[in-house]
Amino acid sequence: MSTALVLAGGGVTGIAWETGVLLGLRENGLDLTSADLIVGTSAGSTVGAQLRTGKTLDGMFAAQLDDNHGEISPRIDVELVTGIFGLMTDGGTHDDEQRRRIGERALAASTVDEATRRAVIERRIRTDAWPSADLIITAIDAVTGEFVTWTKDSGISLVDAVTSSCAVPGVWPCVTINGRRFYDGGLRNSANAFLAAGHDTVFVLPPLTGGASPAVEAEMKDLHSNGATVHFITADAEAVAAMGPNSLDPRFRRVAAEHGLRQGRSVRLG
Repeated sequence: MSTALVLAGGGVTGIAWETGVLLGLRENGLDLTSADLIVGTSAGSTVGAQLRTGKTLDGMFAAQLDDNHGEISPRIDVELVTGIFGLMTDGGTHDDEQRRRIGERALAASTVDEATRRAVIERRIRTDAWPSADLIITAIDAVTGEFVTWTKDSGISLVDAVTSSCAVPGVWPCVTINGRRFYDGGLRNSANAFLAAGHDTVFVLPPLTGGASPAVEAEMKDLHSNGATVHFITADAEAVAAMGPNSLDPRFRRVAAEHGLRQGRSVRLG
């Protein structure tokens, strides 16, 4: 029986919440750190990379409580970002053209430079080397709109893969890899759970919405229809309220981690 862990996007508070949930689940008797496959999108790519490169859940959780975090708070052009996410339908994008139009706006946005942003991700991951265990990280080509997946066989550094997956369009710079520019894989949809196809049990953790978007819901239904047991754990109303409206605000990391821990400890799987 094989297990896949799908870690969705959700900003810095999403990283903290997912870390807390996974620690709470382990305390609850379910350790997902050794899942046969981890799929990481955006925030989830950070958590997945940390898990696969040997960081412990205890250490990861402690880091979320540390004010010396090295994160930077972006200056957000609300009109630009609202317009970008307004190009999505049903919580996702459905073709390369939709994603190409988002890429146009992402490439034109004024952000911090790539090196500054990469340094933040490097501090989180602390290694360029891919793990041997299966890890998929998602991104989107900003010029063509092509959805791409990075693995240990892609020939790029782990830090670059995670940085591209975390490149929220309009907020962070698109990431240059082999002469191409990439942004956040969460603009296809926040989880990309379809990549877990073929596994018997799939755990999907989206921290942002307090529920599955139609795009994520459709992929979970497809997994179930093909014989997988799918467990969906998302931020509850109390966690969503406590984390606030800006998932990129590092001041809310601690409370997000604590609510994730509370939820993980309380999960009951039938």
